[in-house]
Amino acid sequence: MFEAKYHWVAASAVDETEIKNLSQALKVDSLTARLLLQRGVKTPAEAEIFLNPTLAQIDDPFKMHDMQRAVERIQQAIATGEQITIYGDYDVDGISSTAVVYEALMELGAKVDYYIPNRFKDGYGPNLERYQQLIQEKTELLITVDNGVAGASAVEFAQKAGVDVIITDHHALPAKLPAAYAIVHPRYPGSEYSCPNLAGVGVAFKLVSALLDEVPQEMLDLVVLGTIADLVDLTGENRALVKFGLLALQQTQRPGLLALAANAKLDLTQADPETISFGLAPRLNSLGRLASGQPGVELLTTFAEDKAAEIATKIEQLNQKRQQETEKITTAAMNQLTNNGGRHLVNVVAGADWNPGLVGIVASRLVEKTQRPTLVLGIDAKTGLAKGSGRSIAAFDLFAALDPQRQLFEAFGGHQQACGLTIKKDQLPQLQRVLDQAAAQQQIKTAGKDKLVIAASLSITEIDPKLIKQINLLQPFGSGNPAPTFSFTDFNVVQPRMIGKKKNHLQFKLQGEKHSITAIDFFAGEQGEAFIRQPTAFKFVGHLTLNRWKNQLNPQIMVADLACDSPVVIDQRTLKLSRKLFQQSATYFFFEERHYKLLKTYLPLNGQLVIGKKQLLSQHFARLVIVDCPPSISEGEQIFSQLQVDQLELIFYPFNLQAGIKIPTRTELAQVYRYVVNHQQIQITNNVEKMAAYLQVKPQQLNFILQMFFEAGFVKIDNGLMTGCTSQRKIDLTKLDSYRSRLQQLKSEKILIQGKSAGLTNWILRLLTN
Repeated sequence: MFEAKYHWVAASAVDETEIKNLSQALKVDSLTARLLLQRGVKTPAEAEIFLNPTLAQIDDPFKMHDMQRAVERIQQAIATGEQITIYGDYDVDGISSTAVVYEALMELGAKVDYYIPNRFKDGYGPNLERYQQLIQEKTELLITVDNGVAGASAVEFAQKAGVDVIITDHHALPAKLPAAYAIVHPRYPGSEYSCPNLAGVGVAFKLVSALLDEVPQEMLDLVVLGTIADLVDLTGENRALVKFGLLALQQTQRPGLLALAANAKLDLTQADPETISFGLAPRLNSLGRLASGQPGVELLTTFAEDKAAEIATKIEQLNQKRQQETEKITTAAMNQLTNNGGRHLVNVVAGADWNPGLVGIVASRLVEKTQRPTLVLGIDAKTGLAKGSGRSIAAFDLFAALDPQRQLFEAFGGHQQACGLTIKKDQLPQLQRVLDQAAAQQQIKTAGKDKLVIAASLSITEIDPKLIKQINLLQPFGSGNPAPTFSFTDFNVVQPRMIGKKKNHLQFKLQGEKHSITAIDFFAGEQGEAFIRQPTAFKFVGHLTLNRWKNQLNPQIMVADLACDSPVVIDQRTLKLSRKLFQQSATYFFFEERHYKLLKTYLPLNGQLVIGKKQLLSQHFARLVIVDCPPSISEGEQIFSQLQVDQLELIFYPFNLQAGIKIPTRTELAQVYRYVVNHQQIQITNNVEKMAAYLQVKPQQLNFILQMFFEAGFVKIDNGLMTGCTSQRKIDLTKLDSYRSRLQQLKSEKILIQGKSAGLTNWILRLLTN
């Protein structure tokens, strides 16, 4: 059994007449019309605005708070030759924001430089020591981009030192705002701005538009980077910025973007949001995560191809290192969560020397796996400080939980769904308590999983490139305008397999009446392995995309969620035990205690132990591993028909394997009988091997025959000495308990040890679900 990560809900019903009318008016198919109506787009006029954004949807920048004041101060600085420093941030949004403002100020003839804070030395946002240094180096005006509202102390210092600070930011506003010269923010209290969800680069772009007195379309290829990477709501003005930004990116001549794309094997002429989310953004982010984001601005603004190629190559190397280190931290963090038994509604995990630049990625992965808000922190052994990132779920406002507790932190900033923070190591238990209390207050226990809206159910036969192109009219997809999720019918699953270098992605085909469609589920892990064994037990939902291969466009399903309501049986039978089989956090069951004693050093510290079927049948197990083999088929049937389990793994190690030892023939029985009758007082303890060699039978076979003879009275054993006995009465050896027991054991082994995987797992599944 594998629970769905999300709570699947059907999209709100829409009127069929409305679908028909909108479809006819727009000349689109009924599915596209349905999707528009589900998104609240009800009239042809609204649809025209939604489907075809224009530059007219980009709002007047002077509607934003303090914009006029900020522009006048910057114009003054340019006119008088003041040294302007742009203080950015180390993620894609911050790097692209810095590049946008830097290009504009250079165009206006400003004396300008930029500084991207070092994640490890400076932390997030305005850093007091760094501000002091910049002012000592003759900075006369500071402009923050994608940060600033959380830096009250640094801003106050600069203002008192006679250096004005203009803040452009989009992060959540704290209760007490910095005393800056100007705060340009789309959600400033009382602001009339129409798009409150601009990214940092969106706010920077508004500042530049105000300074240049035009919409600088040549910068939209930079604007789209930060807007997509920062996962802001893609409605209203953001939708227009992304639409035109993607067009600009498809035609970009920036050497840096072209070199970055070439190394990533990306075709920018076909750029879409995924090109940024999974291609360009992770690479640009790797700079700030592992080194310095400063070269990122140079990459985006340089016109020197050789310099661009040099920086892009360095970025590609850093990105590969990022992937490797992220995998290690994720594994260690998951082990921590497993060991604490999921006692908290908010996950807090920390580790020595976990790279603070990577913990945000890990936090996102843990939220995906556990469906709980998660903070992941790296502890610096020298300073005793833990730096980390938090990611949340829809039901929990992370910023609201932590903003009132700023006294706990050395640094803190963020918004509802994400945060960055620095805290003393010994304050981590208090941080966990604060989050537990906030979780109770926000009632996330009863809020349940995040919802995943299922737009429609589609037959495989109706899916083709034409349909997907119609759906793609609703792009760009993202927060606020998610890619539609569908369920599917009329197919058989064929060719399921794990792919990728680490074999951690699931791929399968849905075979319909006319054609098949490939589906892929990235990072499917254990679920993927279970799906391969029992594809019919799973249900899934996903998004439709077009995969370009050899200049052909083929429909493809990107699996969004996968679930299995019935128990999952995983066959791990082996005749050679290794410690790798016992690394998982699970309950390990032994039929016999003597078998446990032989293997107890193999069991993981975070594993549970059950011995004997009485304890086995008295509780429900999330994950159960049966280590030894059931004594018989009948006992196996009895146990599996009563067992309550989500995932059952079968090792079935045969500690006393009888396979290959057949039921003895009449000839073998007669041969051994003659021998024992003709030999008296045989020292049985030490001579079985010699007897077996003489009689040309296997020692195990001889032991079994002697066991039968002892039961039948053909031999007597006294003090280790065996004596044959002649008998006149006829005895049916097949009626003996020892014979029947052996027959039953061989039958059990044939099914439980030697049986084909599909047959065994299906048999057990039937028993589990009867």
